[in-house]
Order: sequence, then C-alpha cells, then structure tokens
Amino acid sequence: MGNKNCVPELFGGKTDTASDANDRPRAPKDAETIASPSKQAMKSSAHPEPSSSAPAAAAQRTRKPSTPGALKRMEKREQRRAVTASLPEAWRLLEERQRAVIRRVAECERAAGYVGTNRAKKTAWDNARYQGLGGKNYLKGGKRGGARQKEIENGVVGAEEEDGGAMVERGNEAVNDGVGGTAGGGWYAGKTDEEIVADTVSWLAQEMRAMMIYRDYRDIYERALAILDKWRRSFPKSVWIRVVKSGRIAKELNECAPVIKHALDRVAKMPVPADPDERATVIDLCSGFGYLGMFLSEMLDPRKVKMIALVDKQWPMFNAAPKSHQINWDHVYGIDGWDPEWPIKLQTRKDDIKQAGQLRQIEKHVFGKHRGPFIILAVHLCGTLSVKAVEMFNLHENASDLVLKPCCLPGWNHTYTHDTWELGGHCIPVKDVCAKGKWKGNRWIGPPRSHLRHKFATWCDNLYKGIDVAESEKRTEQILIQEEGGHQNTFMFAERERFSGGR
Repeated sequence: MGNKNCVPELFGGKTDTASDANDRPRAPKDAETIASPSKQAMKSSAHPEPSSSAPAAAAQRTRKPSTPGALKRMEKREQRRAVTASLPEAWRLLEERQRAVIRRVAECERAAGYVGTNRAKKTAWDNARYQGLGGKNYLKGGKRGGARQKEIENGVVGAEEEDGGAMVERGNEAVNDGVGGTAGGGWYAGKTDEEIVADTVSWLAQEMRAMMIYRDYRDIYERALAILDKWRRSFPKSVWIRVVKSGRIAKELNECAPVIKHALDRVAKMPVPADPDERATVIDLCSGFGYLGMFLSEMLDPRKVKMIALVDKQWPMFNAAPKSHQINWDHVYGIDGWDPEWPIKLQTRKDDIKQAGQLRQIEKHVFGKHRGPFIILAVHLCGTLSVKAVEMFNLHENASDLVLKPCCLPGWNHTYTHDTWELGGHCIPVKDVCAKGKWKGNRWIGPPRSHLRHKFATWCDNLYKGIDVAESEKRTEQILIQEEGGHQNTFMFAERERFSGGR
C-alpha cells in the first residue's frame, strides 16, 4: 500500500496538472470514479498537488487500468483490503504472517535457483526442499520454520508428522482402490494378503476397544465384530482387502455408532407393513465407501426396511465401470461371478446434493418411487451440505427421521454473495457461521481449532433451529467422538412422531 506506483491505479482521469482551456483541473467522470471511500480519502494525503517541477512523477501517477481485466483485478484487490481492514487485530496479524511466509518462500526459491512456472516441477521442488513445512501454509510457518526444518533434517521428527492445526479429519472420504489413507503403514504393514485376511477381525476388535463404541455401545460393537467375521469368510479376498486395507473401517464404525443406535431404535418402533412396498427406505447422504449402509443392511429388520440408498457424487455412473478417481463398488454389486447377499438391498446413486438438477433426480427416483417413510442419515457433512440435508428433510413430509452430524464450516466465499440463508423459516447470518480456510488434500488450511470452536457451536445451533418440526420432535446431543482436540461432536436427531406407530 505504501508503493506510490500502485496507488494511481485506483483513480481514473487525467493528471491534476492537466488543464482545460481555462487552466482548471478536469473532474473525473462517473465511470472513472472508484467506489472506495478509503482510497478516495487517501488521494489528497498520499499525493499532494504536484508542482510543475515534477512532470514525470505526475505522469506516472495518472496510470489507470487500461483493460476491463485490469479494472476487475483492481476491484478485487480493493475487496481484499476492505475485508482485511474489517478483521480483528489477531486476524490481521495472521494475514501479515501469511504474506511474510510467502515472501520468504519466494526468496528461498530464488536463492536455490528455482526458475519456471511448471506446476508439477514446482510441487516436486517444494516437496524436496520443504518437507514438513507444508509449502506456503502460513499456519505452519511459525511452528515449522527454520528450527523445524533443522529437526527434520537431523531426524528428530518425521517429515510426515500430522498437522496439529487441522480442524478435523474428513469423514466419509472416497476410497478409490481401498489402499488410500494409511497406505504403506498401519497394522497390515509388512503382511501378506493371506495374513491380512486372517488377522483383520482380531485387529479391529483390539483397535475398537480403545474407542467410544466399546464403552458406550457395547451391543453394536459385538454385532459389528460378528458381521465383520461373516464378511471375511464370504467376501472374495480382493474385495475384503479393499474393504479393510484403507484403515478407516474402525474409525467409521466408531463415529457412526450413535447413528446406528438411532436407526435401530426407530425401526424397532415401526410396525411391519401389510404391503411390502410401504417399508422404510434409508438414505445415506455423502455415503463415501458405504460402511454405514453396509452395517445397517446387516442389522436392520428386512421386514420393515426395503432399501438403503448410498448417495455420493464419487460413485460411478450406472452401468459404467469405476474410473480411477471414483469409488469402486465391487463390495456392493459383486465381482467375477460373486454376488453379495445383502439382507437389505444396497443401491448406489451418483448425485451431488449441492446441484439443484441432481436433487430433482433424487426427488423423482427415490422419494417419488417409494411409498414408505424415509430415514435420512447425514454423517460428516461438510459446509453447506448440512443445509441441503435439513432442506431435504423439511421438504418431504414422508421423511420420518433425520440424523445430522455437521463437519466443516461453510467457506468464507459465501459471505460475498449472501447475507443470510433461510432454512425452515429461520434466518442464518452467513458471516456468523462461515470461516476462512479450505481443505487441501486431507488437511485443513486455515484458522486453528480453538478459533473455530465458538463459530462451530453457532453453526450447529442455527442448523438445529432450521429443522422444521416441533421442539418435542428434535434434539441435539454432544457425543464424544473426537477425543483428541476436536470439537465436531454434535449430533442432531429429528423424528416425526406419527411414524412411530401405525400409519
């Protein structure tokens, strides 16, 4: 901002020394005026009236955007400066820290002789030069600066150590080939495929003994182990390894235990319908690999539940082979002559619930084709996906239940387009629930957890108020799933009471 060569771009018109026939300065036209009170106020102080002894400097200050693109970039700079100026002092310090780290990284690149714009080469160079620094991640810059780099080089700590400032781990991630996440390590490191198949259930039982599911949901824990042993004996080796080798199945089961418990209790209250077409349908939003639906298929009563729909945008298109970036569905539909025997039918749906057109497809092919009640399960929904889940429940009177566990906060970019969101007759103030930052891979690049705890509580409170049922038909619970610094432990349960008895 102190660079005088940049400030003149904010103003249009000729120089203050340019005169008309009466030797008076020409007033700028409306189209040339920039709607920035702070910059207009700076004009007189930053650039006093030039004297005739400095024509070159005056000419330099008259530079203005020469193309629509340059004008647009200038307006975006103005917006960023206005946002930064409105932030609290602590945030401004973080912004300054970010810029300082970026400048330092650029200096190191120049000193090391890095030249070029090839993204792949630059990524490889960053990985080789800044292991553990996280590139330009400014939240790691202080903790993992020069001293941190020396520790890594000396072998004191590992370069692959997890980032302590990450907000949460993503839940329900897409698992392409079943070897993501903890590939190269974990309980199966160094084991053959035969040893993995033989040892899996005992290892999972041991791992879950230290989790909440063993302490608070012992019956679900025992039933899950029996189901896992059944799958180990019946699944082909390639399918079973894909199911367990990601290392996420124990974590997913632990986080879904409260949801499974609610689904079991609600289905138990439903009568067995005389018409099988009136059985309930379970919709697992953002299902990922489908662990929740797989366990529910084994645990729920098939006389009361007709189908479980696994909705995720990472599923392949119907009758198409999975691509490398999509979820492999062999465990759902079978492979090489093997057909899985699911007690309750599993059906995958490739839908992005943020897209209105795809929501209409769900309306037509799911809600429009089945007459029974719908149980909507929404576990680990990031950002505005939670809003879409609540809207789906509110808009369908035949939705008997909603279980929602929010995950990430909405991105700050929503504040540029909305002041409020209306949800079930309740207005959500956007700035109160949005956070700066974004996901990069499996890491959250943004404010640390402690800065977002209060905002996440506000987000959950607004989502709860947006569920359009009576207070007696909804509740929120804090269930300690994340015990190591996380605060995403809020579960919301909504149940329309008329579905508990006869319909």
